[in-house]
Amino acid sequence: MRKTLEIKSRIKDYSISFEDDFKFLDELKTLNNAVWIFDRKVYDLYRSEFNEKIDKKNIFLLDALEENKCFEKLPALYDWLMRFEAKKNLTLISVGGGIVQDLTGFVASTLYRGINWIFIPTTLLAQTDSSLGSKTSLNFINFKNQIGTFYPPSRIFVYPKFLATLEPEVLYSGLGEVIKLHLMDPSRLGDVCYTQQAVRSILERLPSAGETIHNGLRIKLDYIANDEFDTGRRNLLNYGHCFGHALESVSNYYIPHGIAVNIGIMFANKLSVLRGSLAAEKEREITQLLNLPNIGMLLRREDFDAGKIVDAMKHDKKNSGAFFTVIIPDQKFQLQKVLDVTSDEVRQIILLLVEALPF
Repeated sequence: MRKTLEIKSRIKDYSISFEDDFKFLDELKTLNNAVWIFDRKVYDLYRSEFNEKIDKKNIFLLDALEENKCFEKLPALYDWLMRFEAKKNLTLISVGGGIVQDLTGFVASTLYRGINWIFIPTTLLAQTDSSLGSKTSLNFINFKNQIGTFYPPSRIFVYPKFLATLEPEVLYSGLGEVIKLHLMDPSRLGDVCYTQQAVRSILERLPSAGETIHNGLRIKLDYIANDEFDTGRRNLLNYGHCFGHALESVSNYYIPHGIAVNIGIMFANKLSVLRGSLAAEKEREITQLLNLPNIGMLLRREDFDAGKIVDAMKHDKKNSGAFFTVIIPDQKFQLQKVLDVTSDEVRQIILLLVEALPF
């Protein structure tokens, strides 16, 4: 029986369906006025499955690169979509990871003041995290996710078997969010063994990987259910992101989002220890058993330049005044938003990170 999550939204309600095979494409091929935008790599990998269901003239391919998640790439998408006779009754179906989601979601929310949008996430990060929550985001110059809208797809189809063809770095990027969400599970706060099991199910492609993805979305839904527009409890989902976004920008996106979040969790935990909240033993346990084993790429020391990271953090839209806003866990692993983090504290934690990280 198909498993679904029903999401209530003040914009429009939507659903997430979990699929065991490609039969869901039969449902989509019956839609009138449907057009498809693909991550080029995904299309190349699954060309035979999709070409059986889709007219090629209704397909647009794009390169899912972080540097393409910007205004400069929008005109080509608008131009292609506006050539179709259908206007407000157009349905845009996008297939890919978070970059495709952000670009196409922004376009769907702004073209004709909003068209129908369906999303098929193909990366771990998109399946277990970004597909849920209504946000679309664009980068501006070197500033991460500074421009965007709230606009959920009407339908999301999660097919976990897409993970079988993910490049290792992309898989590890998704693990950063898996780690974050499972550590945040309200019923298992800070439970390292529980989180290790979730990571193992993904890395070893176990049958339970689909359940791990479903569980991540369930946890995220708990945090956004009554805070869709990110004014309260949903802020806690930025655990690992305050430092992580800056690290992405400083590395010119050499370090992908989820791996930056994984390192950002280390930053947040070390900051909490420095402030006398989280126990140092707990921080070491999470670092040694979850963060360090799951970085999954070769890091570069030059990307941890304290001055550059501090400057990048100043552009975080969550900050107010002269201080930085960071989400940290307390001694019971309840997350809290602290608004008074100083540049000196950031520099001190970066020194600790450089000592701990593999280069």
